[in-house]
Amino acid sequence: MAVAERMGDYLRARDAAAVVAYAEDLELDMAHATLDMPTSCAVYKAQLAAYLLLRDLDAARFLWKRLPPASKAADAELAAVWAVGKCMWTGDRAGAIRACGGAGAAWSELLAPPMEQLRAALRAHVVALVGASYSAIAIADASAMLDLPHDGVLALAAEHGWAVVTAQPGQPAGSGGGTLQPKPLAKADGARQDLGIGQLAQLTHLIAQLD
Repeated sequence: MAVAERMGDYLRARDAAAVVAYAEDLELDMAHATLDMPTSCAVYKAQLAAYLLLRDLDAARFLWKRLPPASKAADAELAAVWAVGKCMWTGDRAGAIRACGGAGAAWSELLAPPMEQLRAALRAHVVALVGASYSAIAIADASAMLDLPHDGVLALAAEHGWAVVTAQPGQPAGSGGGTLQPKPLAKADGARQDLGIGQLAQLTHLIAQLD
């Protein structure tokens, strides 16, 4: 099986660990010297995306630093993936969600599955932080944190059973403005998801970005 095809199969199967193991073996074997530039770049892109999915930000950063300049110049998607990584590195989850793009983002066929998976995971993490720490939050602020339109925030609130308070009595919930009343998400075993110190620091960073 061709190298790029194997990478694509791993990514479609959501097996980021397999991507990393295969890509690191190729690096150790100096195999990039035998690959054409498009294939080599495809491996690097998949490897970088897999590190982000695994939250191995140190490995992602070091990979970006050691990438050959010719590879960075040959494939703009490498920089686009690392733009997400930079946001994650600095704790800017809202920026990372935006950098992943929406469902219509112009990622290649290789990267579309992992970048959508990463975007969903980042958004789910922010939802958990908001649910565990806020008793009330403006819909506009939630929209900015989650990179969702107003209607998308309302749909998410309905999904998690969060109350919506309209901006003015009698104003329709979807007409703009308003406040959410989040509550902690339930774990699979039914226990509340409480906010740890590390998550509190992440949330503080998110709030600071909205000021």
